[in-house]
Amino acid sequence: MTTLNLNEFAEAQKPHYIIKPRVKRRKVTCKKGVDPFVKLLSGKESIDMVNKRWILYHQLHTQFYAQVEDIVQRIELDLRREISNVLGKETKSSKTPSFNCLFLLGSDSTANIEIMDEDTQKVNVIIDLTPKESPNVRMMLRRSMFRLLSSAESSLAGSTTVTKQEVCDEVADDDNELDTQAAADLGVSYDLSLVQNFKKLFKKGLKLIFNFKDVDSFNSQVLDDFINLLKSSLHYDSVEVCLVLNINTNLSNIQKNLRQSTVRLLKKNFTVIDLSHNKGFKYANQTFQSFLNTVDGKLNLSSEFVGFILEKMANNATHNLQLLTKILDYSLMSYFFQNPFSVFIDPTNVSNLDENYLPPLVKCPTFMNFIDGMVRNHASSKEIMSLLENQDSSLEEFFTEFLVRDNPINGHLKLVVDVLENQLGVFNYNLIDLYYHMLTGKLAQFLAKWPECHEFDDILKFEPVDIIFQELFTLDNSKELFSQSLFPYLRSNLEDNLINSERILPPTVKSGSDANPFQDDLEAGIDLPLCHLFSLYREASSLINLYDFFCAFKETLPKGRLVNYARSAMDPEKNELNAEEQAKMNELMKNHTLDDVVDKMILVWFIQSVSEFQQIGLLKANNNSSYEVVEKCIWRGL
Repeated sequence: MTTLNLNEFAEAQKPHYIIKPRVKRRKVTCKKGVDPFVKLLSGKESIDMVNKRWILYHQLHTQFYAQVEDIVQRIELDLRREISNVLGKETKSSKTPSFNCLFLLGSDSTANIEIMDEDTQKVNVIIDLTPKESPNVRMMLRRSMFRLLSSAESSLAGSTTVTKQEVCDEVADDDNELDTQAAADLGVSYDLSLVQNFKKLFKKGLKLIFNFKDVDSFNSQVLDDFINLLKSSLHYDSVEVCLVLNINTNLSNIQKNLRQSTVRLLKKNFTVIDLSHNKGFKYANQTFQSFLNTVDGKLNLSSEFVGFILEKMANNATHNLQLLTKILDYSLMSYFFQNPFSVFIDPTNVSNLDENYLPPLVKCPTFMNFIDGMVRNHASSKEIMSLLENQDSSLEEFFTEFLVRDNPINGHLKLVVDVLENQLGVFNYNLIDLYYHMLTGKLAQFLAKWPECHEFDDILKFEPVDIIFQELFTLDNSKELFSQSLFPYLRSNLEDNLINSERILPPTVKSGSDANPFQDDLEAGIDLPLCHLFSLYREASSLINLYDFFCAFKETLPKGRLVNYARSAMDPEKNELNAEEQAKMNELMKNHTLDDVVDKMILVWFIQSVSEFQQIGLLKANNNSSYEVVEKCIWRGL
């Protein structure tokens, strides 16, 4: 009787295996270490120019992100100032008592809540409440009053504003201790009596700020009851209550979960601040302008690329600023990576222009149009040929002359912005959309939103012009490369990879003289089982009978070739198995024929492929182990 090996049994029960192949990284050695850029111009670009191209890209990338970080810091400073101004408003002056309510939309509950303007006659206490700490009203009130009492004790030592981080569990100094007996006489306990008697105890007013973090995860009934409990504190002397609600989704979801009376109470005095940086176009305009300033007007943007930015930003409602930075950053990297002329954005590098750069220059569409114009204007053939053949370095000089010229669109953009902001007082406009209309020659259509712009028609009139060699210094979404790289089409890519496995498999290595010719023949004649099954999957109906599916899979495989492969694998002279593996193979073949082995191998392939189809979402998984029919997960295009 053989003993059961637990390790082998556990290994056999695994639903999947993980293989981590070792991949050798390709190294491109340049002048100063290892640069991630490769040689262009069909490999004729010099190592020194590759290094200059990488250094220039790194400089522009660092400069752009330094400006973006400054913009983000200004956003945080403006946000803190705006929140502080809202919470610093006086609410006691209104006829009817109400909460000072602040809704922070798109908040991840990490925004710092503080009041910048301090008042010596008032204690500002910020109480943070999370869903985990608020299972019921009793616990919420208990935690709130404990933090209020701890903050009030700290205020006796001279602190006027205390946050959660400043709350200390230690007892205050003996000289500044709260008279607990007097507090007990006044009815101070873990309820609102501490708020009611705060003025009598501490001789100061109280601004109580409740910061509800992740409101979407709160129990709506508990939150509603707690807000109504705080309603009585609005009538206490020298007490102001502010409610800060951090909302991840939208305001309507919170409103429908609370009672209408509570919603009306909150809306008596409320302010909404959008933290997603999409309020208006202020920060997106600054980011886009900083990118234009980074390349100093030498790098142009095509209308297709700007239209691509507008399209993606219109489809994203919460993280437009991050998305814009991501697109601009990737476009800059891809431009420098694939364009050998990107190094000439810095005019000082034009001294390195050699004959390897001349053939692409002659093929530029704008240069060819210029030559056609010379022919139509009956220019001398000598002058034309000197440019085409670079006689006496005429083409190099011609390229250098146009290299130092700025695109007029960037200068005119500054003029339009100056008129809108300084002359007309218009600030809520989309700079990216303005740039797009200038590129497409529709500036008048964009400015029609503001009739007062007609006064400046003479100076705002603009028609785009083509500059020779501008395509060499233009960011363009040609063939939707940015779309595929930044936002890949998962469904169509998955389908194409399963139809043609050559897209995902490494190229076949040519065999040496000692290679196994039969193994090469098997790899060339049989596709991956997953891809083979997918070809049948595409022709199947929405409901698939597993047995019929398996029979079709088995019949369409070249069984004769598999039998020959199995026979070759069993031959000790042809395989590369060690003694132990060969012994197991011989044990397997004692009671089975080659056809049985191949049938089992096909069954394993089928079960594995069906399981993988379920994992990637092509088939709906079924928890019933005895199911006979599976259902397709219909995707667009499949």
